Amino acid sequence: MIIDFEHHIYLPEQTVSGKSKSGKMTERHWEEKDKLRIRIFKDASDVDRYRQFMDDAGIDMAVLTANSFTGGLAQMKRWNNFCAEIVKDNPSRFVGFACVPPLGGKPALEELERAVKELGMKGVHIWTRSDGCHLDDREMWSFYAKVAELNVPIDVHVTLEPSGLDAIHSSYGLYYVLAREFDMAISTLRLCLGGVLEDFPDLVFIINHLGGGVSSVIDRLDAYMDYLGSGWDSFYLGRPLISRPWKEYWDKLYFNVAGREVGIVSLKCALNNIKPERLVFGTDWPFNYDYRPQAVKSFTEAIRKLDLPAGSAEAILGGTATRILGLDIS
Repeated sequence: MIIDFEHHIYLPEQTVSGKSKSGKMTERHWEEKDKLRIRIFKDASDVDRYRQFMDDAGIDMAVLTANSFTGGLAQMKRWNNFCAEIVKDNPSRFVGFACVPPLGGKPALEELERAVKELGMKGVHIWTRSDGCHLDDREMWSFYAKVAELNVPIDVHVTLEPSGLDAIHSSYGLYYVLAREFDMAISTLRLCLGGVLEDFPDLVFIINHLGGGVSSVIDRLDAYMDYLGSGWDSFYLGRPLISRPWKEYWDKLYFNVAGREVGIVSLKCALNNIKPERLVFGTDWPFNYDYRPQAVKSFTEAIRKLDLPAGSAEAILGGTATRILGLDIS
């Protein structure tokens, strides 16, 4: 079974009318201030189009998440209802992850509880930044406590325009490509070092886009810990926020393989520091593989050809996701 752990769908109100020049669901274009933007067309709210793509690509089931909101909690509620109806009508093809603003206070936490307990959402989808706060900022603790109470996983998506990375802006598309990945890598390490999994040891995080390529800097992080003293605890200016070696928290995280089209090279690199049992499949549809189902098949075939322990490839493609989601696949 192949389960896609990064599959975005939109409310009709979040899309634009007409068709893209290429006929695709999404279209990137330049706007003022040297910024690349993306238009999302109506097919991105058409569940029939999603099912067709999944059939053509060989995807059995997809985890539906949102991507961005301009209408706050009210719009997120509408999306949660929209998603829940899709899942209700297609229970063998889709599961949904709720969207709420983590720092939205009591109304947001009540909506999360409604989405999980009444709508049947299997998890919650957030971004690396919430109102400017990072994943390890203490303002996030009330949200984490509610998620822990509900016992659902947290899916962490890239922030579309993270602040503090202005040096990447240029007259070519480097910011669009790299800023959100750098931010994801930083956020992944903040989860490990910032005490989140110390205080909430049972939380399950699925980090999108292979953690932004964070695996490539692990050796450097370990080296600097040694430069500063005798290991991870010397890395803190003051009292450490974790009580055990940081890699024990790293090994609690899951990562999806999306965001790189047929990213088999990135996946091979990630496998140097991420255990195969912590990886799940993802496409980032419709932003990647838009109307290119054969490319998904090429990627899944390449994963099956990797030199991995027996059963690991099938676990990446669907087995691990089945366990995380608590699915009864018979």
